Amino acid sequence: MQEVEVQARTARALETSPEGRLYWRMESLADMPHVLGNADPLRALQLLPGVATNNDYASGIHIQGCAPAQSLLEMDGAPVFNAAHLLGLFSVFTTSHFRGMALVKNRHDASFANRTGGRLSFYPIDSVAHAVHLNATVSFMESEGTLTLPASRHSTLYLSARGSYLNLLYGGLLEFDGMAMRYGLQDYNLTFVSQPGTRDKLRMSLYHGRDHTRLLQQDFQDQNRADWQNTAAALHHEHHSPSSTFSQKATFSHYRSNVDMKTGGMDFSLASAILQAGYAPEWEWTTGDVLWRAGTDYHYYRVKPMTFHVTGAAVRNSSPVLTEQAHEASAYVQSRIPLGQKWQADAGIRLSYFHSRPGKGFFLPAPRLTLRFDPAPAHSLSLHYGLYAQYLHQIPVSNGGLPVDYWTVSSGDTQPGQAHSLALSYRYAHPSGTWEFEAEAYYKHLTRQHEYYGSILNMLSGAYSVAQNLVHGKGRNYGLNLMLKKNRGRLTGWIGYALSRSERRFPEINATEWFNSSYDRRHDLSVVANYRFNGHWSLGGNFVYASGTPYTRTNALYVINNNLVGQYGKYNGAHLPPTHRMDVALTYRFAPRGRTMHSLNFSVYNLYARRNVLFRYLGFEGKQFGYKSVYSLCRMLPSIGYTLKF
Repeated sequence: MQEVEVQARTARALETSPEGRLYWRMESLADMPHVLGNADPLRALQLLPGVATNNDYASGIHIQGCAPAQSLLEMDGAPVFNAAHLLGLFSVFTTSHFRGMALVKNRHDASFANRTGGRLSFYPIDSVAHAVHLNATVSFMESEGTLTLPASRHSTLYLSARGSYLNLLYGGLLEFDGMAMRYGLQDYNLTFVSQPGTRDKLRMSLYHGRDHTRLLQQDFQDQNRADWQNTAAALHHEHHSPSSTFSQKATFSHYRSNVDMKTGGMDFSLASAILQAGYAPEWEWTTGDVLWRAGTDYHYYRVKPMTFHVTGAAVRNSSPVLTEQAHEASAYVQSRIPLGQKWQADAGIRLSYFHSRPGKGFFLPAPRLTLRFDPAPAHSLSLHYGLYAQYLHQIPVSNGGLPVDYWTVSSGDTQPGQAHSLALSYRYAHPSGTWEFEAEAYYKHLTRQHEYYGSILNMLSGAYSVAQNLVHGKGRNYGLNLMLKKNRGRLTGWIGYALSRSERRFPEINATEWFNSSYDRRHDLSVVANYRFNGHWSLGGNFVYASGTPYTRTNALYVINNNLVGQYGKYNGAHLPPTHRMDVALTYRFAPRGRTMHSLNFSVYNLYARRNVLFRYLGFEGKQFGYKSVYSLCRMLPSIGYTLKF
């Protein structure tokens, strides 16, 4: 018998490809600090340089200074339009249902959808299992679990569910500014995988989630209600042949929100919805040393822009109920061409056409090119240029984290956004795999940007409409992202730092002056570490520091002819105080018994009880009228999670 040597290494939590794609294995989140007893992938992503939120509880992520809707966030290829629960405290993705997530900040190829920001993709578990498995986590605030059921020798069904019972034990924590919150959520996932042969694979993914929020006033007579729900579905088919691969997918996504508020004798009602359905085939083949990919995609949109209804003693105003429909079609070709032993070129072009009713069409050719130079096995340099288009627009009207955004499609009044993107990247990977260093400088020039100018209080005006309060202009995002990672050993983690600017210029406000955008974060520092003491105990933690979010300060309010009129300071000229926070987690893994594994996670969110300011608004505090700061819902949030796997 010949001698055989088998070697293996633990898979890295974070892996960055030379093309700039960062893949994060979901199982590595188990040792990180948890919120409400469970690990959350979107909060973990905010620990990476170049990825941020406006504040602790803002919904959506901002990739290198872009708005949330400018980046594509997808579940198995289907877009998710609002991925936040509980005002952004954690996301809609059940960790145990997904095997990993991938982030691309700016180095996109021609297959990237029509967005001007980044891309974040979540991949469900898609292997064919031959035994029943359970992965469940129970805490005092919520529970989640994934059940694996083999349907046949060649197919498997994955079922996941998550629900919260936050009000049962922690209702006292959800009180702020004289109001008590009552909150609940549900998330459901289904993935069916079938692999009848070696050449074909079929996968179907479904997601549905709901949020219910009630804000009770001090006398508990008025109830403010916010409800929103998400539905997403994807159907994939892959066929492999000796010389090529053909894949196709059909996707569906629907999101809607309703907000009803009562305050000061007035009733507010806000509603919006968006639906998208699409189909995309793709072919991949090689010709000599050149790898080719080509494909098309089609998407249908039906959008209900934000409608509102305001009634009160002196004010009565409502917007017309409109439905916008649009069609989007694209075709692309991408090639990877070796240029000697140390050079490589990724070149492609994307052609897109967008048509919205009544009879408005837009066409844009978008070239993309990435040059990569590998002077040595441990070093890699790349230079990227890309032109990107954005036909779907999400315009925030409030910075409080509520899902009250205004959705619309490109038209004669709201032109498609465009972005010219440049990025220069360097990566060093130590030959042992222990250390990695990444640096990226980027510049993005944005045109045809659309933002809401004013306050949600403008709705009290009798002659108000959302479209009349939009400003149109251009923007620029630029900065430097640095990251040092330690991948192996008892101590692992990374240090990330982002120095960035995000600016806009609108002729309606000032034709020559640049303003801070709402997504500007000048400094963003993250430190993440995990120490494995032995096979049972591990200690993890993170520290974050970020510059304060810009906002437009209201200097004065007037009532003129029964209309509320605001006088504003410089656009985004004021800043909230800087935010910082430390979270820690202690994890204990019990000795496995056969196929059964148990673990306990003890986490403390916001360890030193920092009161970060969420946002500021005008209101009464006693008899004094002025700016009031709304802080984090709780100064410190401990949690315990028990995980069972078999």
